[in-house]
Amino acid sequence: MLGKLLKYEMKASARTLLPLYIGTLLVAAVCSFTLTSWIHTNTGIFENVATNARHSEIFSGFVFLLFFCLCVAIVVLTAMIVIQRFNKSLIGDEGYLMFTLPVTHVQLLSSKLLAGILWILFGTVIMGLSAVIIGAPSVLLNINWMTVEWHDVWQAIQYTWAEWHPLGYIISTGLSGFSNMVAFVLLVYLSIMIAQMEQFNKHRVVIAVVLFFLLNWGFSLIETMLFQLFGLDLMHTVTSYDFWNIYNVMMWIDITFTVVQCIVCFAATVWLMRKKLNL
Repeated sequence: MLGKLLKYEMKASARTLLPLYIGTLLVAAVCSFTLTSWIHTNTGIFENVATNARHSEIFSGFVFLLFFCLCVAIVVLTAMIVIQRFNKSLIGDEGYLMFTLPVTHVQLLSSKLLAGILWILFGTVIMGLSAVIIGAPSVLLNINWMTVEWHDVWQAIQYTWAEWHPLGYIISTGLSGFSNMVAFVLLVYLSIMIAQMEQFNKHRVVIAVVLFFLLNWGFSLIETMLFQLFGLDLMHTVTSYDFWNIYNVMMWIDITFTVVQCIVCFAATVWLMRKKLNL
């Protein structure tokens, strides 16, 4: 049943987000073409095409501004949809129908959480891919592949891998980022659910926003105290070796703490859905 709920959530959000993702990739391709032509010619190949513009730079500037606006739209709309789908489906008019389905509160919340995480990941991938589409052609075309000393490049990669061992740092950083993303979504859900209590009927939106910042500040304060308890401080490291060792320890502490935070927020949200939600 969780799979069906997740499929419904993804389809409901895809109507808005998928056209935005496709549009962002298309504009990124135009930006890449414009940037490449601007680098390899003095005036740009669009000077003769964009007859209504004074200079090709005007067209280029407009395209890049459009791309920036689309990236902002991805961030804003994704956040709005993550909040709206939770608010509308569980607390709004659809809540009456959702809670009559033969599913548990855990499954309902899990479907919202998984859908929100997937859309955040998709949006991140789309923006990263767009950046690659814009920058990669210009970089690749400016490299003289015939003069590259591939043996030296390979030796540099091997030396870096042997001396620095970046895989561990990459894994810890990635897991930390992912766990914090999940914690962020759950913190939003918990704040909204607390604000639905009868005591806050008149100012639910304001209470939810204030609660989010207060809870986020509280968890951040506890984590900072944990770092201080273990004597972890990146600002006063002497060598790069000490820096990266402390960084890795801090990442794993952050992952552990954030997982605990996610469990607490998830459990508290489910409990409020069961005991305090009044539709």
